[in-house]
Amino acid sequence: RDRVTEIITKLRVQSEKLNRTTQRLQSRAKELFDLCVRAQSEKDSARASMYANEIAELRKMNRVILRSQHSLEKVIIRLETVKEFGDVMNVLGPAVNVVQQIQGELSGVVPEVAGDLSKVDEMLDTLLVEAGTVTGETLDITVQDQEARKVLEEASEIAAQRMKTSFPELPDAYKHLESDSEAKG
Repeated sequence: RDRVTEIITKLRVQSEKLNRTTQRLQSRAKELFDLCVRAQSEKDSARASMYANEIAELRKMNRVILRSQHSLEKVIIRLETVKEFGDVMNVLGPAVNVVQQIQGELSGVVPEVAGDLSKVDEMLDTLLVEAGTVTGETLDITVQDQEARKVLEEASEIAAQRMKTSFPELPDAYKHLESDSEAKG
């Protein structure tokens, strides 16, 4: 239980780091949006396009962060359930898969959090091995992967909803940049 509590605490710290990063990205996007609007009103399409491109990149990064943050929150909730009810084997497998997925997604966007998640992943792996040794259970990898996939799909949907409310819309003339940016990533 103490190890699960430690993992939950570490995951909460990483979630908060992602939250602060999201706030900084939103603030920067709003600044750039104002500059984009000003450039458009001054008929400086080159500068407006440059700002719009950067906003599209920030939105792409933020989408990854929001999806990761939501996934982390779900893992935290699951681990709290484990701590309270002791269903270690059925909960840790998907948690390990989700943390590994988030770690991979964040490595190029927020490397510090990805590195810290690597440590959490090691702790989860150790806990999983110890739990398997104690209970004699083995994991059904297919079921665990499906559960992890469900968590990540839900997180993607929620991230998309949050993006719509927290980031300024690009002017119509530059909306294509957002889809171009997504195609690259």
